Amino acid sequence: MALVEIYVTDIDWKQHCFTMDSDAPVSIVDLAEEHGIELPYSCRSGACFSCCGRVTEWQEYIDPNKTGEQLIDVDADETLCCISWVCSSAFQDDTNKTIRIEMLN
Repeated sequence: MALVEIYVTDIDWKQHCFTMDSDAPVSIVDLAEEHGIELPYSCRSGACFSCCGRVTEWQEYIDPNKTGEQLIDVDADETLCCISWVCSSAFQDDTNKTIRIEMLN
């Protein structure tokens, strides 16, 4: 099974990295917290813009509505990290993936 590395660049240009090796239904914000990384959030329900990030690599492996319905509009290359998670399709082959997200707040 593949390993997914998620790199998140915060608004201070500090880069954080954490890994995922299964398709457990956990949001990117929750997954980061499990690895000791605090990402910005406010509502945790897809209703504000606090956790919005621009996905710069492997966007096709982000499910933007897995843990909740997106209640605000974001650009096509952006995702709300509080309700988004890594799709199970990212783990269906033996190729490791690197997802890159730049936080906007």
